[in-house]
Amino acid sequence: MSVPVFRSYIRRKDMDTVLNCLVTDSVGPGEYLDRFLKSAREELGFDYGFAVRSPYIALDLALDALALQENDVVAVPALAPSYYLRVLEERRLRPVFLDAKAETGMADLESLESLEPRPKSLILFESLGLMHDPDFVRSLGIQVIEDISQSLGAYVGETRSGSLGQLGILGLEHGGLVTAGGGAIVFAHARREGSVLRNLAGATARELLMTDYNAALGLAQFRDMESSIARRREYAALFAQSLARTRHRLLSQPNEGEAGYWAFPVSLASGMKDVQAYAKKKEVDTEPAFAGSIAAEGLLPEGLCPVARSLVMRCILFPLHQRIGTANAQKISKVLATLP
Repeated sequence: MSVPVFRSYIRRKDMDTVLNCLVTDSVGPGEYLDRFLKSAREELGFDYGFAVRSPYIALDLALDALALQENDVVAVPALAPSYYLRVLEERRLRPVFLDAKAETGMADLESLESLEPRPKSLILFESLGLMHDPDFVRSLGIQVIEDISQSLGAYVGETRSGSLGQLGILGLEHGGLVTAGGGAIVFAHARREGSVLRNLAGATARELLMTDYNAALGLAQFRDMESSIARRREYAALFAQSLARTRHRLLSQPNEGEAGYWAFPVSLASGMKDVQAYAKKKEVDTEPAFAGSIAAEGLLPEGLCPVARSLVMRCILFPLHQRIGTANAQKISKVLATLP
């Protein structure tokens, strides 16, 4: 049986949380959602946050909280999810695209300084779990929405992911370090933005809020987050040693700190199809690293962001989830060490 790139799970001993929710009379937002948000707040350290039914809704609410006006310019990484553009289009905001850095796939934030007109806000999608230099992000002097859906648990120095911007988003979809079977949290670390979010939450339709069913699953996942990260860290170290024997390269965080262990991203020196076919033959699944991104979906204006376009064609993900197990970890390690 092939090892999947992503595998959402729940431990047997955590099933009681979900089953207890299933037998209640409440289906919509309620007690379990409150408990889930309390757990999230303890883990992420935010002042206030609330959970909705999709990352799409979370981004829309975050833009609302920043009080952006029609035709305001918003900077977006070319390797961010393509749904970002649909949200911006609905709000009649003007996107400008940031190319990626070839060594890491991270957004080229330095280019912001020369953009005209200057963006009013930046949606900082931390792709592949890699986190930017906090001091540089803060020096930009613009509003930041930090999307930590892939960088949960990452840090640089004393700064943890989720604390770089005025607002943060944590997607809870399949494949995340924490999943609720769908949904997202929008949150703020500072009291000022937290007050704005409180008002926004009160005005948000109940039908857009996360249900107790999803929250019960997310609650069980948060309880296991630290051990999950520790196990993924061990696998990542093993896989990095194996990959180092090849001509291919790990996309890793350049700053002093630690990336989020969302998946194991590899920049290939050969064709993606050949590598995927080889791994599949050895029963290891892979996925293009930037599938579903703005660049991958062909949504960039002609001629823009050449580095991002190149990375789409040559970056691939290998499994890194906590359910891999010893035998499969050795299997993946051998595949990485012998990639064509």
